[in-house]
Amino acid sequence: MRLLLGRLDTSRAPLIVALIVLASALLLRSIDPAALVRVRDFAFDTYQRMQPRAYSTETPVRIVDIDEAALAEFGQWPWPRTIVARLIDKLTEMGAAVIAFDAVFAEPDRSSIRRMVRDLVAYTDPETVQKLAAALQDNDQVMADAMAQSRVVLGFGFDLKGGQRPPRKFHGVAFAGDDPSQFLPLQAGVVKPLDILEAAAKGNGSVNTDVESVVVRRVPMLFRVVGQEGLFPALSIEALRVVQEANSYVIKSSGASGEFAFGERTGIVAIKTGNLEVPTDARGRVTLYDTGHQNARFVSARSVLAGEVPADRIEGNVVFVGTSAIGLKDLRNTPVQDAVPGVEVHAQLAEQMIEQKFLARPDFADGAEFLYLFAIGLLFVWLLPRLSASRMALVATLFIAIGIVVPWFAFTRYHLLFDPLYPPVTLAAIYIAGSATAFMRTERERAEIRNAFGLYLSPDIVEQLARNPRLLQLGGEQREITVMFTDVRGFTTISEQFDPHGLTRFMNRFLTPMTDLILGRRGTIDKYMGDAIMAFWNAPLPVPDHAAHACDAALAMRARLRELNDEWRAESLAEGRKHIAVNIGIGLNTGLASVGNFGSAQRFTYSCLGDDVNLASRLESQCKAYAVGIIIGGKTQAQVGEYATLELDRVMVKGRTEPECIFALLGDAGLAQSAGYRALVDRQAAFLHLYRAGRFTEALETIDACRAAAAAIDWEQGYYEMMSKRINALALEPPLNWTAVHIADEK
Repeated sequence: MRLLLGRLDTSRAPLIVALIVLASALLLRSIDPAALVRVRDFAFDTYQRMQPRAYSTETPVRIVDIDEAALAEFGQWPWPRTIVARLIDKLTEMGAAVIAFDAVFAEPDRSSIRRMVRDLVAYTDPETVQKLAAALQDNDQVMADAMAQSRVVLGFGFDLKGGQRPPRKFHGVAFAGDDPSQFLPLQAGVVKPLDILEAAAKGNGSVNTDVESVVVRRVPMLFRVVGQEGLFPALSIEALRVVQEANSYVIKSSGASGEFAFGERTGIVAIKTGNLEVPTDARGRVTLYDTGHQNARFVSARSVLAGEVPADRIEGNVVFVGTSAIGLKDLRNTPVQDAVPGVEVHAQLAEQMIEQKFLARPDFADGAEFLYLFAIGLLFVWLLPRLSASRMALVATLFIAIGIVVPWFAFTRYHLLFDPLYPPVTLAAIYIAGSATAFMRTERERAEIRNAFGLYLSPDIVEQLARNPRLLQLGGEQREITVMFTDVRGFTTISEQFDPHGLTRFMNRFLTPMTDLILGRRGTIDKYMGDAIMAFWNAPLPVPDHAAHACDAALAMRARLRELNDEWRAESLAEGRKHIAVNIGIGLNTGLASVGNFGSAQRFTYSCLGDDVNLASRLESQCKAYAVGIIIGGKTQAQVGEYATLELDRVMVKGRTEPECIFALLGDAGLAQSAGYRALVDRQAAFLHLYRAGRFTEALETIDACRAAAAAIDWEQGYYEMMSKRINALALEPPLNWTAVHIADEK
């Protein structure tokens, strides 16, 4: 499998996965399991619910309904055959073209008085019983006599518990092409009408509709019976044969003249009786083109017997007699509606045959759907790696829509049934599988980018590169950023106490928490330079209040370093070696810079360039000169006015021609609200005023007060000691042109 697919992250993967989905779908479609047929049937049912066959009252088919009202009037079913005979007489008088019973009169009428008299033989002499019986008329005979004066089609049923005696056949059978018997459903047992009734009938038809499914979708027009010769018709088509006074069925099958089977026995094509030709599927079934339940079809049997029905409701019509009464349990589910009277299915089939409105699934439908799926599926597979996601989505939507719209058009315009689900669903599966594989490949590429750069860049940059790897190219943009430089004081002395492995471990323990603090406050690590760190804020993604985030990071780094020093001190004591405290200087500056990918086409890094970047580096070096932990530039101080900052001096750093006002960062907004901090600011302002005015002796006198104020807020510094030395030197040899700007010699 690995040899076939290659690695999942290769460009072949989406194509191969899509091919596998297509091949699997084609194989499943060629097998066409029962579950797939059920799904297809559900789609066709949905079509009929959306647009059922239009019902026309002009079609000469009616149902005489043994409904609740009729049962209330004449008692429970089965009725005495004398009542049924009266119903036949009434319908005949009203001009019914044919009367078809959706019922099986398989047992003698137990309510017949003649039959009851015969049961008296145990209580009186046989001769008397025989005379009484001869004097009375049998109910079954009464019904047979009524049938003899009309055109009646009786019903028979198929049942596994039924007998083997076949129903009487009133027709002959001829066929063209292959023998149709091999395609028709085979039934094991029959429940047939009484012989006396069959003799008076004009036809016999099967009342079975739900031969294979709980939903009546396709009803066989002809059946076979195990061990019996000949074919037996459905009630609907038999009624139409009788009304035409035809005497045979002609069956056209594969191989008949005009039918192309290419040497294959593909099944039945059509059944003809009289002038009526009924197209069927390969198994001789007619697909029910459902209108749903229509009250206009029905006439109550009670109304017919009471003479309350206008003759024109019956005259010239094919009349089916059945029941809609719930208690008689002759209800069926159809594509459009549940719990429809079974007799209505027969009536609808007769309507379809009269109107010549049929739903058909053409012989070529399976092949056409297979070829469409194969051709468009291959097109999808070919296009997947060649089109962008948006264009492929458009193409997929187009062909999926075609797979849905074309079958709907074929149904509504030509009454043809093509599968609207399997081809579109398969195409969607091909698209989704291919796209999902491509997405997985993209995610793997992103993961590789995250793994490769996650140790060096901030999460924001890593995510941006993961979403858009094309950003990995040379280029930059102008943006205001806040830059940080840090450096370990006395690193050479510290490193002398470690071997290479120990020094690496020490630096990792130092740089890891410092990096976490920077990244945790949305900073970007630019680079590590030995023991030094360069970082910046507000690039590549915007960071609101970036100067404040940088100050928070600097303060947190100083606090964390105090904790690390405590840990290292304890370890040194345990190992019996001298502890050298680690101290860092941090320089922060805010200003415009060019940020982006800088370097060469072979190797580059995401960094920042500009004068304000260089100034941040110079400010970090001034931490050592001014003996403070954090120095920030004037632009940074202007953006963090709520923080505790203290002006230190005006400095001309190396490489600049303008002096920079530098500030020490003492703490956050909480410290800035304290009285001790405000006292220090006031004393520092007085000190700087005297210093800048050249009043060096007076300035020296204020330093002790400043030092005390600094100690009161726990500000660790050597700034006032350094300034005392500088001012003493100035007092001994006052400069001729005093500008109060310190010229920094070191970078």
